[in-house]
Amino acid sequence: MIGASPSLESLAEILPPALSRFAQPEIAKSLIRPTLRGDVLWCQGFSEPTADSDLANLKTVARADGDRYRLDGHKIWTTWAGWSTHLLIIARTGPQESRHRSLSAFVTPLEVPGLEVGPIRQANQHDELAEVFLDDVFVPRENRLGEEGEGWAVAMHILAWERGSFAWMRLSEVFVKLERIAREASPEHDRMLGESLARLQDVRCPTRPVLEMLARGEAPGPESSVAKAGLIDMEQEFYDSVHSIHVGGLELGTADDILDWQERYLYSREGSIYGGARPIQLNVIARQLIQQDGHVDKDATEDETMMRNSVIEAIDQSDSGRAVLEGLDWWSFAATPTDEFGGTAFLTWFEEQGRAHTTSPALARVWAAPATEELGIEPHRVAAGQAIGARGEHLLVTGFDPGGTTHVAIERAKSFDVYTVEGLKLATLGAFDEGLVRRVIPGAVRAEPLDVDPTSLERARDLALIAAAIEIGGAGAALLALAVRHTKEREQFGAPLAELQSVQHLHAESHIEISMARALSRAALEEWSAGDARAIARSAKLVAGRSVLRLAQRALQCFGAIGFTHEHPHHLYSRRMHTLDTLIMTADALARSLGEEVGITSAAPRGIEAFHP
Repeated sequence: MIGASPSLESLAEILPPALSRFAQPEIAKSLIRPTLRGDVLWCQGFSEPTADSDLANLKTVARADGDRYRLDGHKIWTTWAGWSTHLLIIARTGPQESRHRSLSAFVTPLEVPGLEVGPIRQANQHDELAEVFLDDVFVPRENRLGEEGEGWAVAMHILAWERGSFAWMRLSEVFVKLERIAREASPEHDRMLGESLARLQDVRCPTRPVLEMLARGEAPGPESSVAKAGLIDMEQEFYDSVHSIHVGGLELGTADDILDWQERYLYSREGSIYGGARPIQLNVIARQLIQQDGHVDKDATEDETMMRNSVIEAIDQSDSGRAVLEGLDWWSFAATPTDEFGGTAFLTWFEEQGRAHTTSPALARVWAAPATEELGIEPHRVAAGQAIGARGEHLLVTGFDPGGTTHVAIERAKSFDVYTVEGLKLATLGAFDEGLVRRVIPGAVRAEPLDVDPTSLERARDLALIAAAIEIGGAGAALLALAVRHTKEREQFGAPLAELQSVQHLHAESHIEISMARALSRAALEEWSAGDARAIARSAKLVAGRSVLRLAQRALQCFGAIGFTHEHPHHLYSRRMHTLDTLIMTADALARSLGEEVGITSAAPRGIEAFHP
């Protein structure tokens, strides 16, 4: 790992796969089981004083000397070197100018002649880090991992495991910390607790595919960098919340278990340094993203690709979103996505609706499903919405179509109020996106209360939240792709904007957020299909809204003044995302709802498990 590693336990998870893959059989056999038992404790010699994140620039050398190598050099930021029994070290076995192509990996006990460890005291009062000095340290040739010159591959394999498996384990610890701080928080902190829960679930979801890739023996690409960057942000934001809840208690030493909270708060500040500095992760992500023209769904399944193509074709050939839905023979499976095909159909429709900036009764169809079943009418004939204003004098309605809608179902706490379209009057001032949402004044029209099964109502609302989150993500993905293509084509100062690191980092930040939000929305749909998505559905909507509004601002920075013109599509996507972010439940309401439950129960739902059932 480049820089410090945050936990001793994580090395037992990270190093055995590298030993299994690269070590000679007798070395692997002698080390893997003792490592898993905890008899062998590891540290890793990667970073050097002149080569922190630039691992290919390291100066430590390993010179062949008969049946062994002689190592000379200086490592720094070596985590747990003061307590470890063994060292995995990367050293140069070829010319300096060959950079990463002349690196090799070795394993050695720490108790060997010529090897000296010097502790480094951290800001959190721990001696977790150390310097390692090597002066004529001899390592047997069989202790080399892989072939000579294969050290870079060993290092990248280890880093992929670190940024995948470590993130999952670190999250498990922070979930417990959230439950602990919830017991000390007051109701005024509900929103903060809810935001923290949503962020934890948000990072957990894209981490799982990385674990699955590693379990299959595949090498993750930028996915592991996304997980690492998301983990950094989540952990720092969480401990910022802890700091706020304790109201000065960390600095003044008045909080309960003060030493533990202080140590963890200070350690979280290191998150953007250890395991690969955050700007380095942004560079990795940006290069891949720009190569892909900003597309975040390069691994779409065959069913997704087929459905996406059919949606695009139907949108191009139809006059309205209603006509598109009525013409798709698989939409009925999407309306109630209880199996894999239905889930794929649901996901594809709402993502494409967001990408194409089209409108349809689809969201209303999902939201008002209990009402349509009770009324016994065709689903596309019912619009759905909520009352707004101090006395609920306005109705915020999605799927409103005076020519096709016969009823408007307004969700109440445990029921619907149903209006007929006749007599409803459009408000003078409209929503940000009037194609998606219309503001309607009931006037003299009376609502007929409609009692529905509470469980059906809750599941319909959860599915509607997920649908909105997916559509927000689709719009965000389209806007990100537009921004990437624009900066590749637009030249300033004699070069494309996309070559500027500042622009690349804008794209990478957006990719991190949209990829994580997308993974969370997909996981929420999976949980809904399995039977219960109460907490994760709210988190999906909350995270999607928060993420893409930041994405929209970054995209505008890339477009410059061109993006602020009426002709440019930026404002259309921005309006759609703002409107969806507010619809059904606002972000603040979602955060307070999640936080209130965590505060009452002191339980933080994980959202998903490590592997699919």
